Amino acid sequence: MIFTTLIEPRELHAFMLNQKVSGNRNIIILDCSCSIPDPELGIKLYAKEHIPGAVLVDFDRYVTGKVAQGTGRHPMPGRETFRQSMEYFGIRPDRQVVLYDQGGLGFATRFWYELRWLGLENVCVLDGGFTAWKEEKLPVTDKPTEPLEDGKIPELAPLEVPVPMKTVQDNLKTKEFLEVDARPALRFQGIGETIDHKAGHIPGAVNRPGSENFLPDGRFKPAPVLREEFLKLLDGRTPDKVINSCGSGVNASANLFAMDLSGLYGSKLYVGSWSQWIDDDANPVATGK
Repeated sequence: MIFTTLIEPRELHAFMLNQKVSGNRNIIILDCSCSIPDPELGIKLYAKEHIPGAVLVDFDRYVTGKVAQGTGRHPMPGRETFRQSMEYFGIRPDRQVVLYDQGGLGFATRFWYELRWLGLENVCVLDGGFTAWKEEKLPVTDKPTEPLEDGKIPELAPLEVPVPMKTVQDNLKTKEFLEVDARPALRFQGIGETIDHKAGHIPGAVNRPGSENFLPDGRFKPAPVLREEFLKLLDGRTPDKVINSCGSGVNASANLFAMDLSGLYGSKLYVGSWSQWIDDDANPVATGK
């Protein structure tokens, strides 16, 4: 079976047991746990405990590109550099890749998005992340796993293409796209900003916090529920006319992923998001709802 969006903890465990019996190494499990306030948190958590066989991926080192003025906090890496990095982690198109963070976050979905940018389809996210894995009382370890050494990713057509800031700027006039901002409501309104040097949102955007895609336990809401919520938000627009943004393209990826999960394919990601937008003083800023 091929997983392209979600995999449940017990499905992954069964997959792992089957791999152990067969002796095949056809699954790559990557722990990309991270925290925006504490970028080292994922490394600390992995050292304490993780899924057996999972390889640590430092999100800010491998998933994020070089940060500079005008890039935003989590820019895309260079495509060739990223491809080579993912080969280092043993990824091949014929292997199932499973990504996880701590659950209820956007790090795994952002990683999923970038692997699809490389043209890889057999990529999924562990529903509920490591938190759900432990709640199911599945095995954990503190022993690190080294990547497989035979990763190989050919040049493939991208399955996702990031939206540049120019498209968002043009949209201020054309209003071709509905921009959906995934930041918490107060940050969207410009209240109590603690991360970025300007508060507010891109004019014309609507707010759907990335947290609204998850149940209290960190798992995704059922696909029919997500579909109903997004169709109401789209109000007659087609999914391909949606641009997802947030602070730096992380939580926004959870909205894009949730739309795909609900069968609403084709929405786009503005990776630079608010942290890039405000680095250009010519870009207008709105506040309020």
